[in-house]
Amino acid sequence: MQTQDLPLSQLRIDGGTQPRVAINEEAVSDYAERLRESVVLPPVAAFFDGVVYWLADGFHRYHAHRRAGREAIAVDVHDGGLREAILYSVGANTEHGLRRTHEDKRKAVETLLTHEIASRDENGNPWSDSDIARQCHVHHTTVGRIRKDHTCAMHKYENEKRAFTHPKTGKPTVMNTAKIGRSFPKRATSKGSPSRPDASGDCLTIDIPRHPKSAARTLLSLFGKTVATEIAEHVLLIVNDPQAAQSQG
Repeated sequence: MQTQDLPLSQLRIDGGTQPRVAINEEAVSDYAERLRESVVLPPVAAFFDGVVYWLADGFHRYHAHRRAGREAIAVDVHDGGLREAILYSVGANTEHGLRRTHEDKRKAVETLLTHEIASRDENGNPWSDSDIARQCHVHHTTVGRIRKDHTCAMHKYENEKRAFTHPKTGKPTVMNTAKIGRSFPKRATSKGSPSRPDASGDCLTIDIPRHPKSAARTLLSLFGKTVATEIAEHVLLIVNDPQAAQSQG
């Protein structure tokens, strides 16, 4: 590992290495104010694969530097790629920095259960509860409970899928029938404004990279395998059969 100053623009933050559910804006503002007062913050951690620097720890400090108008940041650079950065990130902030919430810990565990490139060990086997507990710094019973919730959700999702023949392609496919027939409250709109689905209490603002693979990994990291898969299926349905998608709401 070596410490060096890097331009903020060189650090990638879209690979699913953000270990928290959300950024604490108060903490970012506090760190930014310290920077304006010439306080030196600890370096962030990143992994370099020879091409890309993946930020693995220090997201609040990263955003604080941007808010304070800084162009560079001190970085502890480790050897490794995106996978190594993710495995490092799930155990970050256990002994320093802003304490993790229960939701943050759950996200770390879910990452090692579902992430495309981080959910298996070096031999290609799924992580055991003990392995995940050790890496995420949580109790193994916590991992077991979250794994059970995830398994139940997957079974429910599989039971809600219905096979049918696509009207355009003529090929067998599946449709998620869980929300068919449900009614959703309509949202009042001003004159001349397009109507939008009601999302009160269930809205999340996120930054999605333009690169398709990076965007997919971001969705998978944020929402988990079940929801990300459902999003992908709805996108395909909208692309292939807009009328059918519109009829489902």
